Amino acid sequence: MLSKVKSFIDRILVESIEISDTSDDIQLAASLLLVEVMNADHKVDAREERIVQTALKNLFNLTDEDVREVFEIAKEHAKDVIPLQKYTSILNNVLEPAAKLKLLEQIWRVVFSDDEVDKYEEHLVRQIAELLYIRHSDFILARQRARGET
Repeated sequence: MLSKVKSFIDRILVESIEISDTSDDIQLAASLLLVEVMNADHKVDAREERIVQTALKNLFNLTDEDVREVFEIAKEHAKDVIPLQKYTSILNNVLEPAAKLKLLEQIWRVVFSDDEVDKYEEHLVRQIAELLYIRHSDFILARQRARGET
């Protein structure tokens, strides 16, 4: 798994190389989005890290070991300047609307995990939702589900 993650990061950092739509790339693109949101307020705590790892497990049925590996690599590469469009274009090519909504709900869970919704986090989630072509009504629904309001 570790070599797949490093290969993915290397490919996504090189502008001229097309990213494939393999399940590994989909998982890694989603994990990088989750980590980006976790880092958006520049304050990361253990609750946020747990929620990101739980989200990866729930979304992709990864083993605990694979979750830890993907998470650590995503954290390490979150510092790289990679446009969100790189991640979302991979996900848009293969995910059905319901899967995108499930991912957005997990992203909201990361935002809510530290009991503080930062303006930068919310802005980033809105950006991601727009790039994933998620309707505003579904954006609100995902937010409510993540909060446990529905």
